[in-house]
Order: sequence, then structure tokens, then C-alpha cells
Amino acid sequence: MNASEFYKQFFDISQPHKFQLDVFEKFLSREFPLLIKAPSGSGKTEAVIAPFLSQFIANDFSIAPRMIYVLPMRVLANTLAERIQNYANRISRDITVKIQHGDHPLSPYFISDIVVTTLDQFLYGFARASQQVGHHIDVPLGSIASSIVVFDEAHMYRDEFTFSIMRALMEILNASNIPFVIMTATMPETLEESLFENINGCQRIFTDIPINSQVDITVENKPLYSESEEINIPENIFEKIRNKKTLIVVNQVKRAQKVYKELKNRFENQIVLLHSRFTRLDREKHEKQALTMLPHKQQGQVILPESTGIVVSTQVLEAGIDFSAELLITEEAPADALVQRAGRCARYPGEKGEMIIFPVKGDKAHLPYDKDCLSRTMKYLKQNNYFNIKDFHQVCDFVNKSLDYRANDFEAADTLIDLFECVLYADQKPENIQIRKHKSAKVIIVEARNGGGKRKVKETQLENGIKEILEIGKLGDFSFDVDINVLWGWFKSGLFQYELVWEKKENSEKFVPVVRNLVDKKGKNPEKGEDPRIRPFSTYIIEKSYYDETTGVEKDASEFI
Repeated sequence: MNASEFYKQFFDISQPHKFQLDVFEKFLSREFPLLIKAPSGSGKTEAVIAPFLSQFIANDFSIAPRMIYVLPMRVLANTLAERIQNYANRISRDITVKIQHGDHPLSPYFISDIVVTTLDQFLYGFARASQQVGHHIDVPLGSIASSIVVFDEAHMYRDEFTFSIMRALMEILNASNIPFVIMTATMPETLEESLFENINGCQRIFTDIPINSQVDITVENKPLYSESEEINIPENIFEKIRNKKTLIVVNQVKRAQKVYKELKNRFENQIVLLHSRFTRLDREKHEKQALTMLPHKQQGQVILPESTGIVVSTQVLEAGIDFSAELLITEEAPADALVQRAGRCARYPGEKGEMIIFPVKGDKAHLPYDKDCLSRTMKYLKQNNYFNIKDFHQVCDFVNKSLDYRANDFEAADTLIDLFECVLYADQKPENIQIRKHKSAKVIIVEARNGGGKRKVKETQLENGIKEILEIGKLGDFSFDVDINVLWGWFKSGLFQYELVWEKKENSEKFVPVVRNLVDKKGKNPEKGEDPRIRPFSTYIIEKSYYDETTGVEKDASEFI
């Protein structure tokens, strides 16, 4: 069965794009590594899934017996796994597609037919540093060795340290003859050259698929959020928000909360807030609500809500959520981020939208982005008044002239040594390796419940609250991950003071949750933020009274996302 016939029979795609057919051919002839550059929504996922699944029809697994699909964000993994499973089911119900990340650790050994995971989890599996696999530490590495590895949305990390990790992994995979694919919509040439500097024979596929929609861009002079913490939206833009299906994207959680509250007080429109510091249950609820408020696709058909709605978000929706706003209001961001945000405006053929970009001003207003990167991006937009953000050739020019992402040569070489030692000595503790400059920890939202006990009253009440959570679901449903620098700020401001640990019950193999008061301990150098009480990969407790299900953690003043 050739590629066109496969797409038509199993994917309901009667006319696949030329680049999809080219990828199919390169997979079958094992021309790896492969770099695919194509616009968002052009079918890159189908391009790699189709040839892999075709092996199950031919009963010939010359490409690889399994696929590991690596993404930058958990929310992307959840959405994509469902999409891939739907394709796999058309061929056989026996093809397994599993998610492997902190929220859904369903395949710690990487032995499913297709594993959809994050870069963090892939690194832990490769370095044999996953506590989930117990004494079977060799299994994940063996699974990777017999897989084809796909790194999707490879441009989204925006961090020299993370790119150096990616480069180290790519060089190891290449030296080990493990086939891999890099897919991107907005990777600048500087990063492409840096990642592949020591890899010869990379096959490159570039495609420009016309997008039949239009977005008009205007740039405002004053910031959306002033240094005096006031919202600055001109009256004419307020009127547009009132009458259009609107998406507003800001760069920091505290600003998103402020914008949300301002608009909620001003409008009767439906409004919802999205950011990374909601519990999993609340985040999923808000994402579903957002989909009902803006045009979105359902079973391939575009659904148009009758009433207007407003979605306020941070950059968590830059990929993975398939909806289309009429009006996009955004703070300035790196070129690739703006392209991703524009992909949520006039997303579907024939639509016309408007994108309004506000500058950011203030000491730390540029965070979490690099200040020079934002300046170059805004300079390009002001010098190119007729820039079409829906034209892929123009987008590539925009990205290449505004961004200079690259892997750090020294860090990449140093990382190769660290990874080699992890693999050689099977270091089972993930805290000994990292994928980003800053590590994270987990926060769980707990309501204190009455109950007696010999321990202090507050600790006992929180333990009772945790036991109540475990009776109705999982702790992960009521938690989220956060940068430890943010946690240190919260701890210093008194937002929380308790840690959750698991201790083995006396005369039993069973582990029970125990709450520890961190204030009872002493830190090392609290002025510099060096405090052993705030550690990566640990779990900390914020009482429910400091958390609102519509806005998140109250008084969240951190500049980091």
C-alpha cells in the first residue's frame, strides 16, 4: 500500500500534502535524522504517525517497533495522545498509545507501541533516573534504543540550557543509530545550526502551505499593564472586546489575574482565566469552558458559539488548544510566541481577525522573556507594516531576524558528560539531573479538616484534608508544578509553611501522608534564597483559603511562569 492509499483509507485524507508524502518515503527508506519545518496546523503529526502506523498493515517494522513522541508541555501530550489513539484504532484496537508524564505516568518503561511524553520524562528514562521503574532501570533505555524518537514543537523551550540538553540527546541518539525527527513551525536558523552542528547527513523538509485566513496587526504605544499596576485598555478596544469573541494573552500570572478581574467587573460577557497554576481539575474545567466560548472544532466541524466570550490566558495556550478568536490582544513576546498566539486568531479558512500588541514596561515586566529578544521582535514589527503573520515565508523571516536561540556549546559538552555518568551508574534520583535552569516542585491545595490526634492541631487538620482527597480521587487532581524560585517567594511572604512527605507506617509496608511545619526548621541563607526547606521534586501545601478556583493562588506576585 503506497502513502496516498494509506492516508485515504485510514486517515480520511484524500489528498495528503506533498511534504507528508515526502516524509512517508524518507521513513520507509530510513533517511534519518530528519528536520521538518512546516506551519502550525499543516499536519506534521500525521506526517510522522502515518508511516509508523503503516508498519502494522505491512507487518514490517523496519522503521522501528515503537515510537516515542516528545513534547515540551504536558497539556500538549494529553491532547495529542487522544488524537493519535483515534488514528491507531482505525488500524487495530491492539495498538497501544500511552502518556508518560507527572500527571499521567502510564508508561514508565516506554514499552507501549507509541509513548507520548515530555522532554523531562524522556531524559529521566534515557538517564535511568526514574523512581517509577524501581529495580528495572535498564528497561526504559532499552525501549528508547529500539524506538524512533520524535521531538515536536522543538522551538518552544526558549532556554539555552534546555537546548544544550536537546543537543546532547540528539548527538547521542545519532551516534547510537537511533532514528529521530525534529519538527517545528518557528525554529530560527541560529538554533537549527546550533543543534545540528555536529550531526552530518540531516535530511531537511521545508513546506509552505497557504493559510486562507487573515489577521490584521496593530501595535499600541502604552502597556496593557502599567507600573502602577493599573489596566490600560483604551475605550475603543473595550468596545471591541464587548462585541467580539476575544482572546487576551499576557506574560505573567499576576497580570493575567489582574486583567481577568478588571474585565469581569466591567462586562457581563462570559469570561474565563487560564494559566499554569491551577490544579489539574480546575485547569481542565477552564479549558473546556474556553472551548465553548470561542469557535472551535468538534469532530472536524467548526462550532460557532452564539454569544461573545473572553478568554484571558498566559502563554499556556500557545499550543495544544484548538480554538479561534476574532480579536487577539497580547503583550509583546518573542517572535515565535507571537506566531503561536496568532495561530489562535482567525485559525480556520475564510476567517478574518485582528491582533493588537501591547508593549511591556518596567523593571521586570519583560520576564519570563529576554529583554533584548522582545526589543528585536517589536523593532521588526514596527519596520514591517505589511507583515502577514499567516504567510509562512514571512513568518520564517520574522523569526530568523528577531531570535537568536542556540544551544550553549560549553553546556552541551558538559551535559554529554553528565548524561554519560547517569547512564553508566544508573542514578535513580531525578533531582540529580535537570532539563531547565530552574527546577520545580509540586504544590497541593488542601482544605484543613477537623480531627483529633497527638500532633499539632493544624498539621492534623491538613492530614485529614489530604486523606479526604485520597478518598475521592488523586493528589495530582488538586496540585500543580511550580518553579522553586516562585515557591521561595511564596514561602518568604508567608503564603505557605507546610510540606507533605510520605512515611512508612510502623510495623507495616504502607506509606501514609505526614505534614511537616517548615517554620519549625531553620534555613541556610534565606536572604539569598538558599534554603534546604524549599527543594525541587518535593511537595508543599497551600491552604485552600489562599486559592480561588477562578483565579488561582491569591497574591501571586511572581514574575516567572
